[in-house]
Amino acid sequence: MANFDISGARFNEQLRMLETTDPVHADLMNAMFGQLIKNDVAMRDAVSVFAKSKNEQALFLLNLRRTGKRYGVHFDAYGVSPASTGTRLYDAVGKVATPSTDSVRGINDFEGESVFYGLEVNGYVDTDGEFVVEYIKGIDNEFSREDEDKDVYILFLTQWIEMEVTANGENIILSDENHPGSFPEAAAIRPDGTVRPFVPIAKYLAWDDESGIPHSVSGKTVNHNQSHNNMITRFRKKGNQYCGTTAQDKAHLDNLFLVAFATRNTQSIMYGCTSYSAQYAATVQESGVERIIVSKTQAAYFIVGSVVSIGNPTILSDEGTPILDRGYSGMHAKADRVLITAIEEYDESNSAIYVDNGGTTFSTASSMINDSVEAKTYISTMPWRTGTCDAVLGSCGSPVSNTNGKYPYILFGVEMFLGFYEVISNVIMKITDHVMTPQICYDCTKLATSVTEDYEAVGYAVANTEDSWKYISKLGYDPENPCVRHGVEVNASSSTGYADGQYTNDLDETSDATREWLSGGDLNGGAVAGRFCAVLYFALSVAYWDCAARLSASGRCAQSAA
Repeated sequence: MANFDISGARFNEQLRMLETTDPVHADLMNAMFGQLIKNDVAMRDAVSVFAKSKNEQALFLLNLRRTGKRYGVHFDAYGVSPASTGTRLYDAVGKVATPSTDSVRGINDFEGESVFYGLEVNGYVDTDGEFVVEYIKGIDNEFSREDEDKDVYILFLTQWIEMEVTANGENIILSDENHPGSFPEAAAIRPDGTVRPFVPIAKYLAWDDESGIPHSVSGKTVNHNQSHNNMITRFRKKGNQYCGTTAQDKAHLDNLFLVAFATRNTQSIMYGCTSYSAQYAATVQESGVERIIVSKTQAAYFIVGSVVSIGNPTILSDEGTPILDRGYSGMHAKADRVLITAIEEYDESNSAIYVDNGGTTFSTASSMINDSVEAKTYISTMPWRTGTCDAVLGSCGSPVSNTNGKYPYILFGVEMFLGFYEVISNVIMKITDHVMTPQICYDCTKLATSVTEDYEAVGYAVANTEDSWKYISKLGYDPENPCVRHGVEVNASSSTGYADGQYTNDLDETSDATREWLSGGDLNGGAVAGRFCAVLYFALSVAYWDCAARLSASGRCAQSAA
């Protein structure tokens, strides 16, 4: 039998060599490899024959999806056309992509093909910054999404990217092979400049165990109150080779979305949990319960299985009214980020929302903030737990609705938009002489709480939104740092251009400072939220209930390939 290179760019062609090297079995082998991706038993058998280590097995399975094709999209510049929709290019022409739900599988011609295919694995990053596969979903019985000792990642073939940005617009072309004019995605470039054959991205936002060590597992309450600064310490508890979400992780997923769905208005396809922010007071007061009674109309807003908190405000505004901000502990004092188990009619006007508070009962009576101000008991929506999208039928989609703003979604297997901003760990926004520029560090062992010599300045200035939300019409692009893209023009609307908001300080009044990068959108983001939404307003130390991150396996990279 022929000697095969399972990491080679022409893997499928090598398999076809069997037709000439072993003509007696050519028909049999053609049939076998044609059916591998449809037959779990055949796939397991092939893996055992052609690969020995788990990394080899994973690469073998990824290479079965390798096509060498070029999948592209063109977007007009906003000045040419304000439309968000792009034009498919090359091998993407004629393809259709629609998201799924947990009851309907959408048509997605990209699913399972080339760089869009995600292989689900358990694994870890070793001390050299290399990803080690432990178990493979569908191959190993030991694979688990729920085991706290087994982090879940999605492995993708490395993207080779052709990017052309002109005054008329831009082309984004992805392939699993190095075509002329292409470059490897940043997440795949090792510190020595060589290129990794695959890129792992944590499937879930990070939850911390009792020791404060973050994990990527299903069914957990995501650790919140994250900031750029405290994430450095937090993720290093797992090892210096780890960090929170990187610009490389974000860029990888952004590329997949733009090419597959051919639109910059990402919320038109999958809205994410960015409009699920209600807070309602108890209409009937009880004691010794694990429920809260609100009006029927208010109860109908909530979703069984979603996460809520119940408590009383304890702080007054300057005007003397109770503050309902989820950042205050009083709003979680009676039931802290618990699941809704049922919603049932209570009487003609009200319904009871039942929660799982672990058997600990509470009162929904009001309390007094001071001698004169009453604080009612409130129920507040909170971000979803990890694994909410585990039952979605396709690799992209939301559990029930993709566009009602209440559900998170998965993008080619990676779960996101649970109601949190994702804090980007390896980029600092630096303001100097009233100009904001991104600064990126490609080595997570050197992440810092200020811009040091280990950070590279990205070659464009971010648009000044003057202490307000403005919609992105153009993203900056630096060929030396292509994974960092921010709005350099903000002339669009909620339905044109990128249709996502950007928020900075008034840079005309801010001379020298640093800011963190909050990406995506939270529970109440609404129309300004989306894949390119960026809050660039807060200091590096600011942490809040709506800020989280995922484990990154791409923390140790180089700026460019050798």
